[in-house]
Amino acid sequence: MSRVARRPGLVVLACLLALSTLAASADTPPGRDRARTYLMLRVVDALDLSDEKALQMREILRRADDRRLDLTQQRDGLETKIRGALAQKPIDTAALGTLVSESHAVQRELAALPEHTFTEAQKILTVEQQAKLLLFRRDLQGEIRQAIRRRSAPATPTPAATVHRGH
Repeated sequence: MSRVARRPGLVVLACLLALSTLAASADTPPGRDRARTYLMLRVVDALDLSDEKALQMREILRRADDRRLDLTQQRDGLETKIRGALAQKPIDTAALGTLVSESHAVQRELAALPEHTFTEAQKILTVEQQAKLLLFRRDLQGEIRQAIRRRSAPATPTPAATVHRGH
């Protein structure tokens, strides 16, 4: 029997999460909403969260994702400015130094985001759920890496798609 069948509340929670996501994120693109909902359902299932804990965890993950998007935009903007500053002749080293410092601070904050998110989650999760979250996070990272590799790998033609020509 699947976990979903054993936990009928999970279906209700999924509906509540989907509805609250739609209501709370009018400015969030639909693809991002779907990704957030999918991640949340995976977390609820992996950690066997109660409905109350699931809603708390959803908020933690939403804040982390919003912060990651904000920091990524800042990083991209700073990198554009750095490229522009490097293209100037002569290079304004003081201005470039400021941009480098700002960019490094943003990158450091991006790198610390998973740790910050875990620290927030620790406040609401049992030790067992924390352990499951650590394992889930690593498994999910592996899945994401595999998906990226599959997408970036050149497509190999199947025998049916190969056209044989005689000379």
